Amino acid sequence: MPPKDAAAKAKADAKGKAKAKAKAEKQEEEKDRVQAPDRAAFEEELAKIQEVIDGFQKEQQALAEKIRERSGGKEEFFAQKAELRAQLDEFSAKIDALMERKGDVNKAIGDKRQEGIDMKQQLNKMKKSIGYTSEQEIDERIASIEFKLWTDTITLKEEKTYLKEIAELKKNRPKVSQVNKMEDAVANRDLGGDLKAQVGSINEEMALYRDGKRKVQEKLSELMESRKEQLGDLPKIIEERDAIGKKIAEKVQERNALRDDFRAKEREFNQHLAEQRKLRQEKAMEERAARQ
Repeated sequence: MPPKDAAAKAKADAKGKAKAKAKAEKQEEEKDRVQAPDRAAFEEELAKIQEVIDGFQKEQQALAEKIRERSGGKEEFFAQKAELRAQLDEFSAKIDALMERKGDVNKAIGDKRQEGIDMKQQLNKMKKSIGYTSEQEIDERIASIEFKLWTDTITLKEEKTYLKEIAELKKNRPKVSQVNKMEDAVANRDLGGDLKAQVGSINEEMALYRDGKRKVQEKLSELMESRKEQLGDLPKIIEERDAIGKKIAEKVQERNALRDDFRAKEREFNQHLAEQRKLRQEKAMEERAARQ
């Protein structure tokens, strides 16, 4: 083969090898290529989620408006309720004070009653120990014994017994007047009539306060019932609003997760592009160095 033809063939072979190498490198590069994230698909999915969120928020706003309408007059309601509560507390305090006074008066009445019982028991005990109800009876008994001693024939033992009885009668004679005084004291003692009148007065005053408290309680019940009617199914509406709020939060979380995933893919793609640029630059430098 002529030298000229051989050189042409060698050149053609080298060119073919270069093309094959470039093709292989391109295939390898395509194999390792990271696909760019689909922004159109991402924004479409994002719009769908936002549409759902907007729908939920619209429902939530409608419920919030209902809540606002039914919650009207809240400050006035609580002011009236507080005022009625204060009146109830005032009545309760007055009733408690009267109950305490009544307890003290009843105790005093009980003390008076016990005092009378003690006086009667002491009087009966003295009467029993004396055995006579008047000084005249004692004097007559003493005279009877003395006459017996003067006129009858008795033994020494009997005489001692009679003399002892006379001594006891003379000892008890002053006690008769004490017994009479005690009987007068028992008969004329203070039975606590004034205290009983105080109890009656306290009961009357307490009945007035209890009636006033009952009327205030009726007003409070009417107020609470009226408020209940005004609110209607407000608790259910609040429950619905809160449930929608949870759904919105779930969708927002889903939207944020979608954004985070897309941004992660963007970072991965941009990193891949940077690596490819770096590889191409390094290859270009090597080829330039080889030609020199």
